[in-house]
Amino acid sequence: MLTNNLYKAEEKWIEVELDKGVTMENTINVSRPEKIKDHTLGAIMKSRKHNLDKQCYNRIDVGRSDEDNFKAHMQFVPEEKMVYCGIEKVGSTFWRRLIQLLHKHEIRSPYSIKPRDCMQNYKSFQSQKLDNYHDILKENSKFLFVRDPYSRLLSGYLDKIFSPNPYYWYLIGSKAVEFTRKQKKHCGHDVTFPEMVEYFIHTEEQNKDRDGHFLPATDHCRPCFVKYDYIGKMETFADDVHFILKEFNLENYTSVLKDFKTDSILDSITDTVETFRDVRSTFTKCLSIYGGLQKIWRKLQIRGIISEQIKFPFNKNDATKFKPSSQTFKNAIINAHIESKKQYNLKDQKRKYLISAYNLLPIATMDKLQKIFQNDFQIFGYDKRPDYLYQPRQKNIVDIFKL
Repeated sequence: MLTNNLYKAEEKWIEVELDKGVTMENTINVSRPEKIKDHTLGAIMKSRKHNLDKQCYNRIDVGRSDEDNFKAHMQFVPEEKMVYCGIEKVGSTFWRRLIQLLHKHEIRSPYSIKPRDCMQNYKSFQSQKLDNYHDILKENSKFLFVRDPYSRLLSGYLDKIFSPNPYYWYLIGSKAVEFTRKQKKHCGHDVTFPEMVEYFIHTEEQNKDRDGHFLPATDHCRPCFVKYDYIGKMETFADDVHFILKEFNLENYTSVLKDFKTDSILDSITDTVETFRDVRSTFTKCLSIYGGLQKIWRKLQIRGIISEQIKFPFNKNDATKFKPSSQTFKNAIINAHIESKKQYNLKDQKRKYLISAYNLLPIATMDKLQKIFQNDFQIFGYDKRPDYLYQPRQKNIVDIFKL
C-alpha cells in the first residue's frame, strides 16, 4: 500500500490524462501534437471566434436564463482587464481558484486551493452590483470555456447523481424518480442515466427546475451578446489555459502549471475522496458505505482514471472499518491509476464508456437532446449527431452503471 511519504514522491512522475472529450475541432482541420505551437493554437482560437461571429450574425442573444443567472456567472478582474464566464463542468473550479490568486497577486498553483473553496471572495457582476456592465464588456477582453454537450451531460450525472451526493439526490434525484417512476419520498440515490436524461429533457421543455450543471452553455454566457475574444475548450484544456494566460500577459502563472495533467488528476482524486468523507454520514441513510465506494470506483473507471481491468479492491468488511480520516481508499485509487497508466489505454476506455452510456438511450431521446443543445453545437463547433453515439441500438445492452 502506498504510504503518505511515498505518495508525495510519486506526485512528480504520475502521468495522467485530462478529462478530455472525444470530439474533434470542427472549425479547423488540425492534427494535434502533444504540445500545440502558439501560432497554431492562435489560428484555432481565431477560427472558433469566427464561427461564433458567423453563427451569431443577426442574432442578438440565445438561451433562456434570466439576467441574474447571467450576471452570476460573469467575473471581472479589473487589474488584468479580464472578464471570464464560468460554466459548471467545464473547468470553472480551476478558473475560479486562479482568479482568486489574481485578485491577491499571488503566484502559486490554483490546485493549492481546495475545490470546495473556489467560491471564496467570489465577485461576479451580480455581487458587485453593477448597474451597467456594458462598458466593462466593451472595454475588456472576454473568454469562456466550453465542452461537448454530450460529454458534459454525462460528467454532470457522474458527479452529481451517480456518486454519493445527498444534496443533489434530494435536489434532482428524488424529483427524477417521482417523474420517471411515479414514486414519492425516494432518496434519489439510484437514478439511472436514462432516467436522469428523461427528467432533464422534461425540465428543459417545461423551463422549470433547471440546474446549472446540465443546462446549455449558451444559457449561462450569452455568446451572441458578449462576443467573446477567446473560446477555450475542455477537450484542449491545458493548451488553451496556457495560451489565454499568455494573451493576458500572465506567463508567471504558466510556470506553476508545468505539471498540469498530474496536478489535475491528483486534485480530482483528492476532491472525490474528501467529498465522500464529508457526506458519508448522510448518504448511508440511502446507500451503504460499501455501495458508495463501489460507485466512486466505477465513476473513476468511466472517467478514464482507473482501468476497467482493475477490480474494486475491498469487500464489505473492509468498508465498515474505514475511518473518515483514513488514507486507505485514496491510496488504493492512486495505486490503481499508476498501474492503469502503465498497462492500459485509458483514453480508448473513456470513449468506450461514453458510447456505452448513450447507447442506453433511444434515438428519439438523442434527437431531443440534440434540439436542446442545438445552440451549443452550432456556436461552439461541436458535432450534433456524431456517428459513434447515433449508431443502431443493440439488444441486451450492458448497463455500465450497474454494479
